[in-house]
Amino acid sequence: MGELVFVGLGLGEKGVSLEGVQAIASADVAYLEEYTSPASPRLVKGLEEASGRKVVVVGREFVEDGKKLLQEASTSKVVLAVQGDPMIATTHTDLRVRAIGKNVTTKVIHGATIAAAAASASGLHYYKFGGTITFTRESRTHNQEVYRRVHKNLLEGEHSLLLLEYDVEQKKGAEPALVFQRLMEAETNFKRGVLSEATFAIVLGKVGFGDERIWGGSFKTLRTVDFGKPPHCVIIPGSLHFTEEEALVALLGVGKGQVVDNSSTVKRTAEVLIPRYVEKATRAIGEAKKSLKGKHAELLENAEIYMKDSEKFLAEDQDELAMLSIGYSEGLVDALSFTGEVKLSW
Repeated sequence: MGELVFVGLGLGEKGVSLEGVQAIASADVAYLEEYTSPASPRLVKGLEEASGRKVVVVGREFVEDGKKLLQEASTSKVVLAVQGDPMIATTHTDLRVRAIGKNVTTKVIHGATIAAAAASASGLHYYKFGGTITFTRESRTHNQEVYRRVHKNLLEGEHSLLLLEYDVEQKKGAEPALVFQRLMEAETNFKRGVLSEATFAIVLGKVGFGDERIWGGSFKTLRTVDFGKPPHCVIIPGSLHFTEEEALVALLGVGKGQVVDNSSTVKRTAEVLIPRYVEKATRAIGEAKKSLKGKHAELLENAEIYMKDSEKFLAEDQDELAMLSIGYSEGLVDALSFTGEVKLSW
Protein backbone atom coordinates (compact mmCIF):
# COMPACT_ATOMS: atom_id res chain seq x y z
CA MET A 1 0.00 0.00 0.00
CA GLY A 2 1.42 3.39 -1.00
CA GLU A 3 1.32 6.76 0.71
CA LEU A 4 1.57 10.42 -0.33
CA VAL A 5 3.06 12.64 2.37
CA PHE A 6 3.01 16.43 2.10
CA VAL A 7 5.90 17.90 4.08
CA GLY A 8 5.86 21.59 4.98
CA LEU A 9 9.38 22.95 5.05
CA GLY A 10 8.48 26.08 6.96
CA LEU A 11 10.31 29.32 6.23
CA GLY A 12 13.92 29.81 5.25
CA GLU A 13 16.43 27.06 4.59
CA LYS A 14 16.36 25.46 8.06
CA GLY A 15 12.67 25.67 8.91
CA VAL A 16 11.76 22.01 8.34
CA SER A 17 10.69 20.05 11.41
CA LEU A 18 12.34 16.87 12.69
CA GLU A 19 9.17 14.99 11.70
CA GLY A 20 9.52 16.37 8.17
CA VAL A 21 13.14 15.23 7.90
CA GLN A 22 12.19 11.78 9.14
CA ALA A 23 9.39 11.54 6.55
CA ILE A 24 11.80 12.39 3.73
CA ALA A 25 14.36 9.90 5.09
CA SER A 26 11.81 7.07 5.08
CA ALA A 27 10.40 7.86 1.61
CA ASP A 28 10.92 5.77 -1.48
CA VAL A 29 10.78 8.93 -3.61
CA ALA A 30 11.14 12.55 -2.43
CA TYR A 31 10.20 15.63 -4.47
CA LEU A 32 10.65 19.32 -3.71
CA GLU A 33 8.33 21.67 -5.61
CA GLU A 34 9.40 25.19 -6.47
CA TYR A 35 6.67 26.90 -8.43
CA THR A 36 5.72 29.39 -5.70
CA SER A 37 9.18 29.91 -4.19
CA PRO A 38 12.65 29.20 -5.57
CA ALA A 39 14.39 26.12 -4.16
CA SER A 40 17.93 27.29 -3.39
CA PRO A 41 20.81 24.81 -3.82
CA ARG A 42 21.50 25.19 -0.09
CA LEU A 43 17.95 24.11 0.75
CA VAL A 44 18.18 21.03 -1.46
CA LYS A 45 21.63 20.13 -0.13
CA GLY A 46 20.50 20.66 3.46
CA LEU A 47 17.49 18.37 3.04
CA GLU A 48 19.57 15.66 1.39
CA GLU A 49 22.27 15.79 4.07
CA ALA A 50 19.73 15.77 6.92
CA SER A 51 17.63 12.93 5.48
CA GLY A 52 20.18 10.89 3.56
CA ARG A 53 17.68 10.82 0.69
CA LYS A 54 17.97 12.20 -2.85
CA VAL A 55 15.52 15.09 -3.34
CA VAL A 56 14.23 15.79 -6.86
CA VAL A 57 13.23 19.40 -7.62
CA VAL A 58 10.02 19.69 -9.68
CA GLY A 59 8.05 22.59 -11.13
CA ARG A 60 4.47 23.72 -11.46
CA GLU A 61 3.36 21.47 -14.32
CA PHE A 62 4.60 18.33 -12.57
CA VAL A 63 2.62 19.11 -9.42
CA GLU A 64 -0.54 20.38 -11.13
CA ASP A 65 -0.64 17.37 -13.47
CA GLY A 66 0.11 15.04 -10.55
CA LYS A 67 -0.23 11.83 -12.57
CA LYS A 68 3.28 10.54 -11.91
CA LEU A 69 3.02 11.46 -8.22
CA LEU A 70 -0.25 9.61 -7.82
CA GLN A 71 0.94 6.61 -9.80
CA GLU A 72 4.07 6.24 -7.67
CA ALA A 73 2.13 6.84 -4.45
CA SER A 74 -0.21 3.96 -5.26
CA THR A 75 2.58 1.48 -4.49
CA SER A 76 5.34 3.47 -2.77
CA LYS A 77 5.84 6.10 -0.11
CA VAL A 78 6.15 9.42 -1.90
CA VAL A 79 6.99 12.73 -0.24
CA LEU A 80 6.20 16.10 -1.76
CA ALA A 81 8.11 18.77 0.14
CA VAL A 82 6.65 22.28 -0.03
CA GLN A 83 8.05 25.52 1.35
CA GLY A 84 5.82 27.03 4.02
CA ASP A 85 2.75 24.93 4.78
CA PRO A 86 1.56 22.49 2.06
CA MET A 87 -2.17 23.06 2.34
CA ILE A 88 -2.05 26.85 1.98
CA ALA A 89 -1.95 26.31 -1.82
CA THR A 90 -5.17 25.00 -3.41
CA THR A 91 -3.11 22.93 -5.86
CA HIS A 92 -1.91 20.70 -3.04
CA THR A 93 -5.39 20.32 -1.60
CA ASP A 94 -6.60 19.24 -5.04
CA LEU A 95 -3.76 16.73 -5.29
CA ARG A 96 -4.60 15.31 -1.87
CA VAL A 97 -8.28 14.96 -2.77
CA ARG A 98 -7.34 13.16 -5.99
CA ALA A 99 -5.08 10.81 -4.03
CA ILE A 100 -7.85 9.98 -1.57
CA GLY A 101 -10.13 9.30 -4.54
CA LYS A 102 -7.63 6.67 -5.71
CA ASN A 103 -7.51 5.10 -2.23
CA VAL A 104 -3.98 6.39 -1.63
CA THR A 105 -3.20 7.13 2.02
CA THR A 106 -2.25 10.76 2.60
CA LYS A 107 -0.58 12.62 5.41
CA VAL A 108 0.28 16.27 6.02
CA ILE A 109 3.22 17.45 8.09
CA HIS A 110 2.59 21.12 8.61
CA GLY A 111 5.21 23.84 8.52
CA ALA A 112 5.43 27.48 9.49
CA THR A 113 3.70 29.75 6.98
CA ILE A 114 4.11 33.42 6.10
CA ALA A 115 0.51 34.10 7.17
CA ALA A 116 1.42 33.46 10.80
CA ALA A 117 5.05 34.57 10.58
CA ALA A 118 4.13 38.00 9.16
CA ALA A 119 2.02 38.73 12.22
CA SER A 120 4.79 37.52 14.54
CA ALA A 121 7.51 39.46 12.75
CA SER A 122 5.51 42.70 12.63
CA GLY A 123 4.17 42.62 16.18
CA LEU A 124 0.58 42.85 14.94
CA HIS A 125 -2.15 40.68 16.42
CA TYR A 126 -2.74 37.60 14.27
CA TYR A 127 -6.51 37.53 14.88
CA LYS A 128 -6.84 41.05 13.45
CA PHE A 129 -5.73 40.12 9.95
CA GLY A 130 -8.43 40.10 7.30
CA GLY A 131 -8.39 38.30 3.96
CA THR A 132 -4.92 37.65 2.51
CA ILE A 133 -4.38 38.25 -1.19
CA THR A 134 -1.54 37.78 -3.70
CA PHE A 135 -0.19 40.77 -5.62
CA THR A 136 0.87 39.98 -9.19
CA ARG A 137 3.14 41.92 -11.56
CA GLU A 138 1.20 41.50 -14.79
CA SER A 139 -2.52 41.76 -14.04
CA ARG A 140 -3.70 45.31 -13.39
CA THR A 141 -7.26 43.98 -13.13
CA HIS A 142 -6.18 41.70 -10.29
CA ASN A 143 -4.38 44.62 -8.63
CA GLN A 144 -7.73 46.41 -8.53
CA GLU A 145 -9.06 43.40 -6.63
CA VAL A 146 -6.20 43.90 -4.18
CA TYR A 147 -7.37 47.50 -3.73
CA ARG A 148 -10.93 46.32 -3.05
CA ARG A 149 -9.73 43.72 -0.54
CA VAL A 150 -7.65 46.30 1.32
CA HIS A 151 -10.70 48.62 1.38
CA LYS A 152 -12.90 45.87 2.79
CA ASN A 153 -10.35 44.97 5.46
CA LEU A 154 -9.81 48.59 6.50
CA LEU A 155 -13.55 49.13 6.91
CA GLU A 156 -13.50 46.27 9.43
CA GLY A 157 -10.38 47.64 11.11
CA GLU A 158 -8.42 44.60 9.90
CA HIS A 159 -4.84 44.31 8.66
CA SER A 160 -4.18 43.30 5.03
CA LEU A 161 -1.38 40.86 4.17
CA LEU A 162 -0.26 41.10 0.54
CA LEU A 163 1.85 38.19 -0.70
CA LEU A 164 4.10 39.22 -3.58
CA GLU A 165 4.12 36.89 -6.57
CA TYR A 166 7.41 35.23 -7.53
CA ASP A 167 7.89 33.72 -10.99
CA VAL A 168 10.34 30.85 -10.54
CA GLU A 169 10.84 30.35 -14.29
CA GLN A 170 11.70 34.00 -14.92
CA LYS A 171 13.42 34.29 -11.55
CA LYS A 172 11.62 37.58 -10.99
CA GLY A 173 9.15 38.73 -8.38
CA ALA A 174 6.86 41.69 -7.76
CA GLU A 175 8.74 44.48 -6.00
CA PRO A 176 7.20 46.24 -2.98
CA ALA A 177 7.56 49.60 -4.75
CA LEU A 178 5.32 48.28 -7.54
CA VAL A 179 2.65 47.42 -4.96
CA PHE A 180 2.50 51.03 -3.78
CA GLN A 181 2.51 52.35 -7.35
CA ARG A 182 -0.31 50.08 -8.55
CA LEU A 183 -2.45 50.64 -5.47
CA MET A 184 -2.19 54.39 -5.96
CA GLU A 185 -3.17 53.91 -9.61
CA ALA A 186 -6.23 52.00 -8.42
CA GLU A 187 -7.01 54.85 -6.00
CA THR A 188 -6.80 57.34 -8.85
CA ASN A 189 -9.16 55.14 -10.85
CA PHE A 190 -11.79 54.43 -8.16
CA LYS A 191 -11.41 57.62 -6.09
CA ARG A 192 -12.73 55.98 -2.92
CA GLY A 193 -10.31 57.72 -0.55
CA VAL A 194 -8.95 54.36 0.66
CA LEU A 195 -5.24 55.01 0.16
CA SER A 196 -2.91 57.96 -0.21
CA GLU A 197 0.81 58.67 -0.28
CA ALA A 198 0.53 59.04 3.52
CA THR A 199 -0.92 55.53 4.03
CA PHE A 200 1.20 53.59 6.53
CA ALA A 201 2.56 50.22 5.40
CA ILE A 202 5.02 47.55 6.51
CA VAL A 203 7.38 45.57 4.30
CA LEU A 204 8.83 42.27 5.47
CA GLY A 205 11.82 40.78 3.67
CA LYS A 206 13.11 37.20 3.80
CA VAL A 207 11.08 36.20 6.86
CA GLY A 208 12.48 33.01 8.33
CA PHE A 209 15.91 33.52 6.79
CA GLY A 210 18.92 34.65 8.78
CA ASP A 211 18.87 38.11 7.21
CA GLU A 212 15.19 38.91 7.85
CA ARG A 213 14.37 42.63 7.75
CA ILE A 214 11.39 44.89 8.41
CA TRP A 215 10.60 48.39 7.19
CA GLY A 216 7.70 50.71 7.94
CA GLY A 217 6.54 54.09 6.72
CA SER A 218 4.29 55.91 4.30
CA PHE A 219 3.74 54.80 0.72
CA LYS A 220 5.75 57.83 -0.38
CA THR A 221 8.71 56.91 1.84
CA LEU A 222 8.72 53.18 1.13
CA ARG A 223 8.51 53.72 -2.62
CA THR A 224 12.18 54.80 -2.66
CA VAL A 225 13.61 52.02 -0.45
CA ASP A 226 15.83 49.21 -1.77
CA PHE A 227 14.35 46.10 -0.14
CA GLY A 228 16.93 43.66 -1.45
CA LYS A 229 16.26 40.14 -2.69
CA PRO A 230 12.86 38.39 -2.34
CA PRO A 231 10.76 36.96 -0.88
CA HIS A 232 8.83 40.02 0.34
CA CYS A 233 5.37 40.67 1.67
CA VAL A 234 3.51 43.88 2.43
CA ILE A 235 1.16 44.61 5.32
CA ILE A 236 -1.29 47.51 5.30
CA PRO A 237 -2.43 47.78 8.92
CA GLY A 238 -5.97 48.65 9.93
CA SER A 239 -6.91 49.92 13.38
CA LEU A 240 -4.17 49.43 15.95
CA HIS A 241 -4.34 48.28 19.55
CA PHE A 242 -1.95 50.23 21.77
CA THR A 243 0.21 47.11 22.18
CA GLU A 244 0.50 46.87 18.39
CA GLU A 245 1.57 50.51 18.22
CA GLU A 246 4.19 49.90 20.89
CA ALA A 247 5.51 46.84 19.03
CA LEU A 248 5.75 48.73 15.71
CA VAL A 249 7.57 51.66 17.31
CA ALA A 250 10.09 49.26 18.87
CA LEU A 251 10.56 46.96 15.88
CA LEU A 252 10.70 49.69 13.25
CA GLY A 253 12.69 52.15 15.30
CA VAL A 254 10.32 55.01 14.47
CA GLY A 255 8.51 57.66 16.48
CA LYS A 256 4.97 56.98 17.67
CA GLY A 257 3.64 59.73 15.42
CA GLN A 258 4.86 57.85 12.35
CA VAL A 259 2.61 54.85 13.03
CA VAL A 260 -0.74 55.65 11.45
CA ASP A 261 -4.18 54.08 11.95
CA ASN A 262 -5.26 53.58 8.32
CA SER A 263 -8.83 52.66 9.27
CA SER A 264 -9.56 55.93 11.02
CA THR A 265 -10.32 57.89 7.83
CA VAL A 266 -11.55 55.19 5.45
CA LYS A 267 -15.19 55.43 4.34
CA ARG A 268 -17.70 53.02 2.88
CA THR A 269 -18.15 53.25 -0.88
CA ALA A 270 -21.63 54.70 -0.45
CA GLU A 271 -20.31 57.35 1.95
CA VAL A 272 -17.94 58.51 -0.79
CA LEU A 273 -20.27 58.26 -3.77
CA ILE A 274 -23.67 59.38 -2.47
CA PRO A 275 -22.60 62.95 -1.61
CA ARG A 276 -21.14 63.29 -5.12
CA TYR A 277 -24.33 61.98 -6.74
CA VAL A 278 -26.53 64.17 -4.53
CA GLU A 279 -24.53 67.25 -5.50
CA LYS A 280 -24.94 66.43 -9.21
CA ALA A 281 -28.64 65.61 -8.84
CA THR A 282 -29.31 68.82 -6.89
CA ARG A 283 -27.64 70.87 -9.60
CA ALA A 284 -29.51 69.06 -12.39
CA ILE A 285 -32.90 69.40 -10.67
CA GLY A 286 -32.26 73.10 -10.16
CA GLU A 287 -31.39 73.55 -13.84
CA ALA A 288 -34.48 71.61 -14.88
CA LYS A 289 -36.82 73.65 -12.67
CA LYS A 290 -35.41 76.88 -14.02
CA SER A 291 -35.67 75.75 -17.63
CA LEU A 292 -39.10 74.08 -17.45
CA LYS A 293 -40.79 76.83 -15.40
CA GLY A 294 -43.28 74.66 -13.54
CA LYS A 295 -43.65 71.95 -16.16
CA HIS A 296 -43.16 68.34 -14.96
CA ALA A 297 -43.25 69.61 -11.38
CA GLU A 298 -44.50 66.28 -10.00
CA LEU A 299 -41.67 64.36 -11.64
CA LEU A 300 -39.05 66.76 -10.26
CA GLU A 301 -40.66 66.59 -6.83
CA ASN A 302 -40.33 62.81 -6.85
CA ALA A 303 -36.70 63.12 -7.93
CA GLU A 304 -36.06 65.34 -4.90
CA ILE A 305 -37.86 62.92 -2.58
CA TYR A 306 -35.72 60.01 -3.81
CA MET A 307 -32.62 62.16 -3.34
CA LYS A 308 -33.56 62.97 0.27
CA ASP A 309 -34.38 59.31 0.89
CA SER A 310 -30.90 58.45 -0.32
CA GLU A 311 -29.30 60.76 2.24
CA LYS A 312 -31.57 59.37 4.97
CA PHE A 313 -30.68 55.75 4.15
CA LEU A 314 -26.99 56.63 4.04
CA ALA A 315 -27.20 58.14 7.54
CA GLU A 316 -28.82 54.89 8.71
CA ASP A 317 -26.00 52.79 7.14
CA GLN A 318 -28.46 51.26 4.65
CA ASP A 319 -26.06 51.62 1.74
CA GLU A 320 -27.91 49.52 -0.82
CA LEU A 321 -31.14 51.46 -0.36
CA ALA A 322 -29.19 54.72 -0.48
CA MET A 323 -27.62 53.78 -3.83
CA LEU A 324 -30.96 52.62 -5.23
CA SER A 325 -32.71 55.83 -4.18
CA ILE A 326 -30.16 58.17 -5.72
CA GLY A 327 -30.27 56.00 -8.84
CA TYR A 328 -34.04 56.48 -9.08
CA SER A 329 -33.60 60.22 -8.60
CA GLU A 330 -31.01 60.47 -11.36
CA GLY A 331 -33.14 58.25 -13.60
CA LEU A 332 -36.17 60.53 -13.32
CA VAL A 333 -34.10 63.63 -14.13
CA ASP A 334 -32.38 61.83 -16.99
CA ALA A 335 -35.80 60.95 -18.44
CA LEU A 336 -36.50 64.65 -18.86
CA SER A 337 -33.43 65.10 -21.05
CA PHE A 338 -34.76 62.44 -23.43
CA THR A 339 -37.83 64.59 -24.11
CA GLY A 340 -35.58 67.25 -25.58
CA GLU A 341 -37.31 69.89 -23.45
CA VAL A 342 -34.28 70.48 -21.25
CA LYS A 343 -30.50 70.16 -21.50
CA LEU A 344 -28.65 69.18 -18.33
CA SER A 345 -24.99 69.92 -17.63
CA TRP A 346 -24.28 66.59 -15.94
